[in-house]
Amino acid sequence: MTPDPPLRWEAGLKVTGQAVFPAETPQSDLLYAVLVEAPIGCGEVVSLDGADARATPGFADLVSYDEAAALKPSSVTALIREPTIHFPGQPVALVAATSLAAARAAAGGVRVTCAQRPMVTAIDQALDQAFAPAMVGRNPAESHRGDSEAAFATAPLVLRRRYETAVNNHHPLEPHAVVCSWEGERVTVHTNTQAVFGTRAAITHAFAMPREDARVVARFLGGGFGCKGQLWWPWMMLAMLASRRTSRPVRLELTRAQLFTLAGRRSETVQDLALGFEDDGRLIAIDHQVLAQTSTHGEYADRTAVPTRFLYACPDVSTSHRLVRTNAPQPIPMRAPGFAPGLFALESALDEAAEQLGIDPVELRVRNFADHDQDAGRPWSSNSLLECYRAGAEGFGWSRRPPRGAAADGRWRVGSGMAASCYPAHRQACRARVRLEADASLLIQCGTQDMGSGTYTILGQMAAQALGVPMSQVSVELGDTWLPQGPISAGSQVTASLAPALAAATEQLRARLADMAASDEASPLAGQSPADLDFADGLIRSRTGNVAEPLTDLLRRRFPEGLEADGEDDGADAGDFTGMGHGAVFVEIGVDPDLGEVRMRRVCAAFAAGAILNRRLVHSQLVGGLIGGIGMALHERTVTDRVSGRILGDTFADYLIPVHADMPDFDIVLVEEDDPHLPGGVKGVGMLGTAGVQAAIANAVYDAVGRRVRHLPIRIEDLI
Repeated sequence: MTPDPPLRWEAGLKVTGQAVFPAETPQSDLLYAVLVEAPIGCGEVVSLDGADARATPGFADLVSYDEAAALKPSSVTALIREPTIHFPGQPVALVAATSLAAARAAAGGVRVTCAQRPMVTAIDQALDQAFAPAMVGRNPAESHRGDSEAAFATAPLVLRRRYETAVNNHHPLEPHAVVCSWEGERVTVHTNTQAVFGTRAAITHAFAMPREDARVVARFLGGGFGCKGQLWWPWMMLAMLASRRTSRPVRLELTRAQLFTLAGRRSETVQDLALGFEDDGRLIAIDHQVLAQTSTHGEYADRTAVPTRFLYACPDVSTSHRLVRTNAPQPIPMRAPGFAPGLFALESALDEAAEQLGIDPVELRVRNFADHDQDAGRPWSSNSLLECYRAGAEGFGWSRRPPRGAAADGRWRVGSGMAASCYPAHRQACRARVRLEADASLLIQCGTQDMGSGTYTILGQMAAQALGVPMSQVSVELGDTWLPQGPISAGSQVTASLAPALAAATEQLRARLADMAASDEASPLAGQSPADLDFADGLIRSRTGNVAEPLTDLLRRRFPEGLEADGEDDGADAGDFTGMGHGAVFVEIGVDPDLGEVRMRRVCAAFAAGAILNRRLVHSQLVGGLIGGIGMALHERTVTDRVSGRILGDTFADYLIPVHADMPDFDIVLVEEDDPHLPGGVKGVGMLGTAGVQAAIANAVYDAVGRRVRHLPIRIEDLI
């Protein structure tokens, strides 16, 4: 029987309040900071009068673009070094005071005079200025395989549709915050970042300081989803300037409303998609054109059409991405960036085509299975998508579903839908350190941060299993640039990056211990082959002989000072193979035809993501991803006023997010998959659950009431 995976290593610390998050970092003589926002959305600051602010009791400092001009120019510091206003809500200054109330009062006393310029508040206002970015993520913005135009001319069935997705905003439970303090020319920054080493690099560049003089700490994070990165750094640096100028620690925390403007967003998309089919349902042509928003002060493009290039077998495929600059906040990656909106379009269109062809939606996807990566011209490192279809359909009862429009439960019309999911298997270079003490206690160290996905647990679990000690003897240290360098918490790559580095470190310890045991005459294992020795249950034991020794005996006798090893991995990809996680999502929804309300009833989803190291953590990540996808499908939409450019409803009273009452039963099937071409055989799961479920929901809505909704979110007004 497979033992239950360990519980979260840090769970006790969190539920008892002992886990200290960045904003809670204790400091003496602390100053509190508040940002001063521009009164316009496009133009220039003409003057900034801080006289009233300085007269406020408790006032300590005022920092604006005048002071920030001392920072080195870069894309990170541009917004705070110049008086240009790019979007409504953009900060132009920071006030520090002895209390939060005093800081708010002082910030309200700053008088900002601006010269306003015309704004572009929506992408349809500047379509003539659309441009193609050079890259979308790691991929070219355009792709052409074969001749899709010629293929469409001969296709028996051509489906052309437009799909649209709304702006979504990042809203982790923990807002962005920093507590920073200087000691001479050295600075310590406690901040909730998904990249402690990237944050340090930005700081040392901006302040022109040696790397060793800056320390960034983020031991615990309350979620991130892609937003706790470089868009936060400019405002963090304003707090750092105030701290250096006052020689006192400064704390800045964004408000919930500021998360709508200062932390990034999933950009809206307009997608024109065309599919060409043979009569038997085989794809012969695809054209996927994407239009999305970026800001006037930066450039970001999701790889929305990228999954279209390789998910299905098709000889003639063309894709493109275009951007329109608006006076709005900068988009950044948001869970399953590009793949979530892109698969909504592709998987909705597949469902529409299945109906016209008279082919079951699962069967249509099976017929178009891509047995290799046709975009890159490489084999998959592994691909269990067909097994995901089979397992998901069987678990859901797909073959037993009623005909379209025939299922009902009281006043509810019931519908079923499905869609495929995929997400690339990424990795980064990583180092990890393992220290084994004489009492067989373990300390694992890596600088990477855990934003709630279970990194503490998986590191401790892997090291404990490798050296045969219980998790109760394991300590883990993360989230500190003083520790060995680890990856960013993004792209579903942390575990895949950590696993080989940690394995290299524990293998060094195992080899030293096995060699010593086999050569030590005082050991019962003397004379045994080191290759025959295993580590389990606190023992070093022979696999073939009935002989063993407690690990603590060998350590205290030969290594009383303990043992330490560093492991490293270069983060290289799969070489001549393409690594990809896959999934198939099946959903059942109910629609009240009188009220237009949509309710999730159940989800059965099958995923294949290489080696599953901890089923409990993987299940949690996949359910979390599915919840995010449900929110994108049925709830979340950021609305901007077309005149002022300001976000309407910047609270949870107006920005709808899914809650417990919105959630269905989740049946998660983990398909066993061995991937010999990826180090450790690990693929990420954090993004996989978020991609695909949106289309499955839209397809189920059509199945229930016969209304095809081609935009997200699907709201009551679309169905009433």
